[in-house]
Amino acid sequence: MADVGRSMGEAYYQGGGVTLHHGDCLDVMRSIPDNSVDAIVTDPPYGLGFMGKEWDALPPGLEWAQECLRVLKPGGHLLAFGGTRTWHRLAVAVEDAGFEIRDSIAWMHGQGFPKGKAQLKPAHEPVVIARKRTVAGTGLLNIEDARIGSGKRWPSNVILDEAMAAVLDEQSGIERRAGGFIRSKASDKFGTFATGDRMTVRPPSDGGASRFFYVAKPSKRERPVIDGVAHPTVKPLKLMRYLVRLVTPEGGTVLDPFAGSGTTIEAAIIEGFDVIGVERESEYLPHIEYRIERIGR
Repeated sequence: MADVGRSMGEAYYQGGGVTLHHGDCLDVMRSIPDNSVDAIVTDPPYGLGFMGKEWDALPPGLEWAQECLRVLKPGGHLLAFGGTRTWHRLAVAVEDAGFEIRDSIAWMHGQGFPKGKAQLKPAHEPVVIARKRTVAGTGLLNIEDARIGSGKRWPSNVILDEAMAAVLDEQSGIERRAGGFIRSKASDKFGTFATGDRMTVRPPSDGGASRFFYVAKPSKRERPVIDGVAHPTVKPLKLMRYLVRLVTPEGGTVLDPFAGSGTTIEAAIIEGFDVIGVERESEYLPHIEYRIERIGR
């Protein structure tokens, strides 16, 4: 039975391997023991002042990254999204805290819009991949669990949504098993789809170039309006499931210091992990509770 609280700083929701805190992530993380979480997967503020939101004034800094490093187990990974204009500040803070920067993922999508008449339309968001210094037998990505589709293709550091996949396939053409390429159209089905709990892929010689990448797009169901409030920066559930699975060992615990609408929390639950979430803005807590309750936790 879940216990639901309402006071800032205490556990807002607890039960079924899920703990959700209402409070500032620095305050909450200071209460988490050293070396106690297996992975951190989060979508922090980008520091762009998005839609005039006060919480998006700055990306997380050095003190936040230091707390992430402290609570992670040796060899544990941090995955954190960033904005293209401010991502360098996030990456530098993570590296200065003592993490190893292992790589970055480019999530490419077609849903961005320009923030001004003289600005480019954003079409990708970078994700920093960082690791706490390892001990023997730790620190490896879960490549086998993150292989793509029935063909078990090796995961890439580029991830596409449907719109970007269609653009790529329009350029590459569609390969048919009978031989040769057939030029695709924007309405054509492309090679790789995120459906259900895993990706499905056309046979190795059938499809466009996008069949080598994971494809995700948030659905309307993932953007609920509760009490007139909708979260403005929702990530796709299938994307977050993939990322959680990539860095979390079996039976592990995932931490999301910026829970937002709760996508990472729902992703971790579905993938069979325990999860700790923190959200400062009270208006988004019902969105997270809704996600938890709709999958029976």
